[in-house]
Amino acid sequence: MIFQAIDIIKVELNNALISAELGNIGEIVSGTGNNHGVNADIIISLINIEENRVSRDPTPYVRNDSGIRYKNPAIHLNLTLLFTSVKHSGGYESSLQSIQQLIEFFQTKYVFDHINTPALDPGIEKIILELLSLNLEQLHQLWSMLGGKYHPSVAYRMRMVTIDKDTGISGPLITEIETNYHLK
Repeated sequence: MIFQAIDIIKVELNNALISAELGNIGEIVSGTGNNHGVNADIIISLINIEENRVSRDPTPYVRNDSGIRYKNPAIHLNLTLLFTSVKHSGGYESSLQSIQQLIEFFQTKYVFDHINTPALDPGIEKIILELLSLNLEQLHQLWSMLGGKYHPSVAYRMRMVTIDKDTGISGPLITEIETNYHLK
């Protein structure tokens, strides 16, 4: 579901006439990756995956009509995405305009569900994007880690991407409990 969630954001940006591609921005800005000939204005990079443990259901069993089924709890993920403007024509001013358009887009549409985004994967209930404010130290650490020089960019947290694979192990309902007490 990680790829499907990020890809629908790319599709929605392109539908809004904001040219976007998925890629590792660290490789692109250093010229070492496959995408150093990128034609998009915005590169979407996944920079962090974290589990949202608050939403985790601790119950490993699901009841159905014929009995119970063992099922590991779903994993709810928050993804951190970095949107970087790598506009080659127009220079720095054009890059700033691309970032502004991106922020305006997410200001008007920050929730993606099956009503406002019909192409959303059926396995994804809803995606919520929230702007992350990185301070100068965090930006320095991020761009140092990526191995490139700073480009105009903005980070968003994508909330509630759920990984929920069913194990298929099932059993009958417990209808009787037998106890054996031996008194001495």
